Amino acid sequence: MPPSGFSQKAINGLLQFVASCYEDLLQEIKDGKHAEGEAIKKELDNINEYLTNFKL
Repeated sequence: MPPSGFSQKAINGLLQFVASCYEDLLQEIKDGKHAEGEAIKKELDNINEYLTNFKL
């Protein structure tokens, strides 16, 4: 059951978004683009930017 006020579709979309962020992060680490800590900080910054700029 999703949290109050959110549809199951909204929760699924959020989880898909977060999963794709982790997939990107893992690939960047595997490709040697970033050290683990740096890559995690970069991904968190990306998520925060998406949240700041997202408008319904």
